[in-house]
Amino acid sequence: MGNYFVFNGSLGLISTMEDGVVFLSRLYRKLRIYLDVIIVSAIMGFFAYRFTANSLINAVDRYFNNKIMEEELASYITQDIKSDVESLLVWVSACIVVLVIILFIAGVYLARMRGRVKKSQNTLKNAIDAANIIIIILRRDGTILEFNKHAQDLFDDIGAENQGSFLELLSIKDAEKLQKRMGRHDVSVFNPHFELRLKTEAEYRHLYCSVQPAESETGDECYELLAVDITDRARKEIELRESHEELTAVYEKLAASEDALKAQLEKTNKLAYTDLLTGLPNKISLSERFMGELEKKHTRMALLIIDLDDFKLINETYGHMTGDRILIEVAKRLRILISDNMFLARLGGDEFAILVWDFDSKDFLAGLAQEIEDKVDGFISLNDANISLSTSIGITLFPQDAHGFDELYKNAEMAMYKAKDKRCRYLFYHRELNDAVVERLNLINYLKSALEYNELFIAYQPQYDTRNKKIVGLEALLRWQNKYLGVVPPSRFISIAEETRLIIPIGEFVLRSALGFLRKLREMGHDRLIMCINISIIQLMQKEFTGMVLDILNENQIPCELLELEITESVMMESISTVLENINQLREAGVKIVLDDFGTGYSSLNYLMHLPINTLKIDKSFIDHIERGKENDLLVSTIMNIGRRLGLSTVAEGVEYQEQLDYLARRKCERVQGFLLSKPLSQADTELLLMESGSQLLQ
Repeated sequence: MGNYFVFNGSLGLISTMEDGVVFLSRLYRKLRIYLDVIIVSAIMGFFAYRFTANSLINAVDRYFNNKIMEEELASYITQDIKSDVESLLVWVSACIVVLVIILFIAGVYLARMRGRVKKSQNTLKNAIDAANIIIIILRRDGTILEFNKHAQDLFDDIGAENQGSFLELLSIKDAEKLQKRMGRHDVSVFNPHFELRLKTEAEYRHLYCSVQPAESETGDECYELLAVDITDRARKEIELRESHEELTAVYEKLAASEDALKAQLEKTNKLAYTDLLTGLPNKISLSERFMGELEKKHTRMALLIIDLDDFKLINETYGHMTGDRILIEVAKRLRILISDNMFLARLGGDEFAILVWDFDSKDFLAGLAQEIEDKVDGFISLNDANISLSTSIGITLFPQDAHGFDELYKNAEMAMYKAKDKRCRYLFYHRELNDAVVERLNLINYLKSALEYNELFIAYQPQYDTRNKKIVGLEALLRWQNKYLGVVPPSRFISIAEETRLIIPIGEFVLRSALGFLRKLREMGHDRLIMCINISIIQLMQKEFTGMVLDILNENQIPCELLELEITESVMMESISTVLENINQLREAGVKIVLDDFGTGYSSLNYLMHLPINTLKIDKSFIDHIERGKENDLLVSTIMNIGRRLGLSTVAEGVEYQEQLDYLARRKCERVQGFLLSKPLSQADTELLLMESGSQLLQ
């Protein structure tokens, strides 16, 4: 817009200066004509007066000299007439002198005016050149008579080689506009400036113009067009107009959707502070509520974090939609327990939190944890699946255990993870848990590199046939020896391996190592030995697991029936619908399935009848109580009877006393293993045992 005003001012200035120059030129020409007439008239008048006066004096002299020359009166009259004529001549001469002075002054003034006109013409020319003013002299019909160099540059740019009619270079509408302007001489009633567009091959050239009447050298009627090229400004205006239209459209859309934006803002606020799945407040709301209650100067506060055990496994087994339904159900059950001095929130994933204030003692919190267990733990039936739920709860106190929300939350989560490791329902935070967390992190870091550094190895515990007293099988037991941690028992790292999914590569390592060793033993002549390997539910969740097992068997040329895969009872009960396909494929291939730790979980005969298993393995906890009471003996005997009636073989683990071995033999338990018979051995010791004993007899 700045250029627009410059162009507008330039045209006004040039137009004003040009008008002044034209006026001065016309005045100068008229004054020159008038002065010429006055000078000629004055000279002619002077000579006329002089001739008349002389003639009159001569006539008077002749008359009086001839007629009344002698009379005194004639002399007096003659002298009087001479005096009057001479006075008249003096007056005329004075007038002529005054007129000459006036003419001299007028000549000087005209000379100065001529200088000023020339200076104004130079100024006008410089202004025109500096402002790139286009000047075109044309007739009413558009015929171009004259133009300056800026007009020539314009004609060259638009490719107008023959400057015939200026109207032909314009659009029809602009040509009519120019003709109307040339027909109006009173510029006071309309804006003297207007725009014209010149046609080019690609686009229009925009001119900001003014037009006024002028006279040609021949005196014909013509018009002087002054113009400035404003094409760049016009393009900017078009771009600005288009941008303005776009902004206007956007503004209209925004204005039309103001209510929608308000609703979206409310929804955003809700998303920021609410868990959409359960409708519970989220962690941000929990933090703000803690700060609000802190300002109320409560004497004591506590935070409970509730975590659903193995919830990730439930998601992978039954799908996330089922997992969401479980979370909604858990939220409903927890809401029932909330009173006026509690605030329930979902932290994300499978974690919930309860903020408590104004309670009497830690016993109240322990009771609340027990109520949570009673409400949440147990079975949930969804989609014809009976899903077992259990919780781990961490509890921390404020201000005893923390100085702010973040520290309180961290400590409660630490207590919750420790409760999960110890398999206890709830646990109060204490300072020593920090060391436990550090230890857990170290275990995870070292376990990640255990395979790379060959720290994992397999020990083999023999299984004996109670009927012929021979070694019929080996159970592969994973061991870990770290140079910093020493020997790490499986109870410390197996659960971590499952949580971090490291159990998948570790499980493959166990399968390859154990079956590779079995191949070696078969080459030594022990071709009927059975290899028993423990399998995690995480491995069974992998679609390629069955193919991997069968490939390893084929690589080592081992018949499928010599491999037994041990699966815990809890895994079978909780994940039957998911792992059934893998287990059935393995059974169809000939691999045997062992139900490990039978009797320690949620056993039911109905499930047992439908499980695709070959063998029941009686847990050590039952074996430990043999010969210590009729009820215990009866329970072990019943388990073996159930197995036989269902066509399943039985294996007893953890045999440490002779009385236990004798009892199992009498009850026709097919296989036994334990420290009484042999501890887990290395590969070399296992080979030596088999070589020395041949067909090892029980003593």
